[in-house]
Amino acid sequence: MKGFRKITLAICFLYYPLLVAAQTNESPAGAYQWKRGKTEFQPGYVVLKSGKKMEGKISLKGSESQIAEVLYEGDGKELTFPVGSLKAFGLIGVNPNASAAAATQPINESPESMYEWQGRGIVMGKEIKVTVPRAGYVVLRNGTRYEGELKLRKKAGVLDDIDIKTATGKEKFDVPQVARYGYTYNVEEVAQGKLSKETKYKKSFQGNIYTASGKMAGEITLFSILGKRYKEKIIFKSGVGELKDCTPQTISGFDYVTSKGNRFVYTVIDGKFVEEQFNGKTFQLYMNPNPTSIKKFATALLKGAAQAGTQAAASAIIKKDQEKNNYDSNIDSIINVSSADQLIALREKFANLAGYENAQEAMNESGNESLKNNLSALDLAIQGKQAANSEGGILNEEWIIHNKISNENTVVYKGEYKNQIDVLLMGCDKYLELPKSAQNDLQKWDNLAQAVKLLDNCY
Repeated sequence: MKGFRKITLAICFLYYPLLVAAQTNESPAGAYQWKRGKTEFQPGYVVLKSGKKMEGKISLKGSESQIAEVLYEGDGKELTFPVGSLKAFGLIGVNPNASAAAATQPINESPESMYEWQGRGIVMGKEIKVTVPRAGYVVLRNGTRYEGELKLRKKAGVLDDIDIKTATGKEKFDVPQVARYGYTYNVEEVAQGKLSKETKYKKSFQGNIYTASGKMAGEITLFSILGKRYKEKIIFKSGVGELKDCTPQTISGFDYVTSKGNRFVYTVIDGKFVEEQFNGKTFQLYMNPNPTSIKKFATALLKGAAQAGTQAAASAIIKKDQEKNNYDSNIDSIINVSSADQLIALREKFANLAGYENAQEAMNESGNESLKNNLSALDLAIQGKQAANSEGGILNEEWIIHNKISNENTVVYKGEYKNQIDVLLMGCDKYLELPKSAQNDLQKWDNLAQAVKLLDNCY
């Protein structure tokens, strides 16, 4: 028996060098994900003794110290190779010269774009960031899997630990303990969650978007830019509840209807969403997103008076409203210490809290006189501060009458409207045939859209 044991050991020692020489594992041992005597299938390759390299997915059977077989999937084949039949094998995307520490980095099985990182300050000179908790999983190197609310933590840009809140409690793991992790829902679900978060506290309107494939009905959520007369994006909710981020690069325009039944149309001009009042066969009427003309009277008035004068006027409006409606507020104090941009933000917040998309909509739609008085006071204070700090002055609300045939533009604004529109109207025989009272109506600023409609039937 003793002699048999010596012979057996001799055979083993003779065989072992042959087995090692027969194949080469070209990836670090720590890069494989072992579980119950085999590894998870991972992108990899095998090299046959003939030298042919086959790429696909591989799984190792045996143990980390003694690999018995290599399972291969690829090109529609499922093969099992004894390690002795291979020249080499390894994982794709893993540096063969990686250190053991690098190989122990867990594998992120979800796209990096799905993780929403938030700053948590500086601790001992290192920036701390964590992800927004979302449904996910963690698989440890011992094969244990946890599912729940996943949160990652980075220190100085390097993944430091992973938390997961399960139904039974909270677990926290250091990076070397983890084999892989990820989310249990897909990229589209994450995108929908982010869009839903953006629209959560904003008012939506019934409307339509216009795409290359036609018109789609649903809900429109507007996103205004402080101080700008155009929009750069909206969020559209389809009839089946799907949210979509829409920009001037992805749709050609949209429309929506307010609670009072007023319809607004936006089209794309110079890469921006701008309000459109009319679009006919010859003429198109839309707001100028970048006006240049100055309100001469308002600018001269506001610049001629001290900034304190506009603030006092705004405060007077507010105090009068407070006395009339029996309430107190500190808005006049806020006006005194705030910049124009801060007051614009406050004005828009007032409108939002009252259920309106912006201050202009509140002024047009609201029946609350107290709200409108406060908004008017803020607007006066804003104009005063803007005028006091501007080389130019207060800009007009300009509209562009675009001739689609000649490609000519006529810019009109309230202060000079009659002279500007007469240049077009006097060349229209239909206008000249109208009674004087109807002509006078078309020369009024509030009837701009009707004037352009007449011109469209004339030119």
